[in-house]
Amino acid sequence: MVNHYFFVGIGGSGMSGLAQILKTQKNFVSGSDRIYDREENQEVFHSLQRQGIVLHPQDGSGVIPPLDEVIISAAIEDNNPDLRKARNLSLPVTYRSSLLARLFNAARGIGVAGTSGKSTITAMAAKVMDDAGLDPTVLNGAIIPDYKKGGGLGNAKVGTSAYILVETDESDDSIVDFFPEISIVANISKDHKPLPELTGSFLRFAKNTKQTTILNADCQHLRKLMTQIPPRKIVSFGLNKDCQVKAEEVKQKASGSTFRINNTLFSLQVPGEHNISNALATIALGVTLKIPLEKIRDSLAMFTGIARRLELIDSVGGIRVFDDFSHNPAKIAAAVEALRPLRGRLIIIYQPHGYGPTKFLRHELIETFNTRLRAKDILILLDIYYSGGTVDNSVSAGDLKKEINVPRTEHLHDRKEVVRRAINFSKPGDAIVVMGARDNTLTTLARAIAETLKTTLPSRGGVEPSRIPFRPSDKTNAGRREGI
Repeated sequence: MVNHYFFVGIGGSGMSGLAQILKTQKNFVSGSDRIYDREENQEVFHSLQRQGIVLHPQDGSGVIPPLDEVIISAAIEDNNPDLRKARNLSLPVTYRSSLLARLFNAARGIGVAGTSGKSTITAMAAKVMDDAGLDPTVLNGAIIPDYKKGGGLGNAKVGTSAYILVETDESDDSIVDFFPEISIVANISKDHKPLPELTGSFLRFAKNTKQTTILNADCQHLRKLMTQIPPRKIVSFGLNKDCQVKAEEVKQKASGSTFRINNTLFSLQVPGEHNISNALATIALGVTLKIPLEKIRDSLAMFTGIARRLELIDSVGGIRVFDDFSHNPAKIAAAVEALRPLRGRLIIIYQPHGYGPTKFLRHELIETFNTRLRAKDILILLDIYYSGGTVDNSVSAGDLKKEINVPRTEHLHDRKEVVRRAINFSKPGDAIVVMGARDNTLTTLARAIAETLKTTLPSRGGVEPSRIPFRPSDKTNAGRREGI
């Protein structure tokens, strides 16, 4: 049966992934996005159109019966023109998370959860399952480079088996609607909601799991949660001596790490202890799926990472430029520690993610920068990411700056000035890291830094704004939060 779905905010990572899956399954899919109307981030929308997805202005004009469902995310406000039109026409309106849970629960679902690391775990698990011939349908919150080769965005794939592998979302509590066959919970830390609320959601997710729940025993909050789940359902992983899947003989370097499990040597191309933990979660899943340890080892050895997770944009004259999704304290801390083996200074360019999250995590963000960065490191704060709509904007990046003790901390508004200062600060051995979530112009910023380094590094006489490769649409941090 062919259905017609209309996505309001189709450019969001979760929305676009689900739209692509439904289109590949021979449904008719259309949608709108205010970023599309502003002619920004056109690569995403051109890819959707090439796949046969029809795009409309977000003014209500595309919401035309017959439509089986109008799909929205939790970020779509009640005054959205498309949503108002759908309700005026009494069309069925469904949250993205509810539609995804419906598809997930009808299949052999593998749900990946956690405050941090779930996108990487999902990508690692997809690699291991693909290589083992299990061919799952996959929906991820980040781009998997191998999945772009077929012409898609890279955040989704339709497989031929009954398995569906999904990165779940705890921010809107939709995680409790998923009933996995196998679940993974990577960690729990303060993000989106207070810890007691988050822990309760993850506990329900684990209890909803039909067969096996894979938990990180290195996380103190998950160790407490384990006492409330039948031991027969748990597979634990970590560096803890009591884990069932335990890494031993761990060795880390700037380019990756090695460790042993049951005398099998694993080698990772992605750095940091957090990626060792991500790999252990994936190994636990592979073992649960009865994939031989040697096959899991070979797949993980070939895994090169996903977009915007400490992604190396370029190395110019001994200066490395990274693009990174880190936006909450735990992610920032993990990224900083992963870069420590480089030994040079860190020049962190951080864009706080939204007024609400910045206010909620303000003290933890300040503490993270104060404890993780050294006196010689440099921190550049960008203006808070604003996606539009009615929000309480009573906090600013300048408020963070007042309480951060890193001697060289700056709050800059203009991105050309950010490029100029970052390059003029840098010297061989340093790492420049652009950090922030869901704003694709941050990748543009990282690339502009790398490109400008190439043209100015030989002289080291400083960079002039006229030599910085920006288009007018790249100068702001305007983005969107219309999907996950």
